[in-house]
Amino acid sequence: MNGFKDSDDESRFLSMREYARVSGYLPVKIRAIRESERLTLGSRIVVESIFAEHQEMPDIEDQALSACLKILNSKLDSIIKMLSLDASCKDMDLVNVNISDGGLRTYWAGDYNRDDSVEIRLMLPTAPSMIFYIYGKVVSYEAVGENKELSIEFTDIDDDIREQIAKYVFHKQREMLRKKRSRSD
Repeated sequence: MNGFKDSDDESRFLSMREYARVSGYLPVKIRAIRESERLTLGSRIVVESIFAEHQEMPDIEDQALSACLKILNSKLDSIIKMLSLDASCKDMDLVNVNISDGGLRTYWAGDYNRDDSVEIRLMLPTAPSMIFYIYGKVVSYEAVGENKELSIEFTDIDDDIREQIAKYVFHKQREMLRKKRSRSD
């Protein structure tokens, strides 16, 4: 169960969608934008990093010591990368989304109207981690219980971003199938 409403009409609608979808928790920030602002912006991928240029490690004759130092260096690089990504995601919320390479649906606070233009800042758990800026329009925004469900269709999405989202969806679907198979064995 993904937490989103699921009526017979909704199930039929989901089955007719052009793109495959998955649900999961992702760092997201959505903001309404004016149409004049929208015309000057384009979808993009941002890799924010605090890496500075460092000298290469010198070659060490002791093979075991050299291997250990390379492992430590690799681990330090990973920690620095995680810290830099954490800083760039500070104002993003970790929310349950239902996503495809055509759009997303989530619970979101604020007031939106059908056809409002929005900017979606999204980070997928991929390696290397990247932040995507995608633009779309609100397809629906309605109260569901105490929450407000926001559905957005991507209107300006770079092909590379669409491909990254499709890979993420495919990976999550394979993961779900593996879990399902292992439970039935």
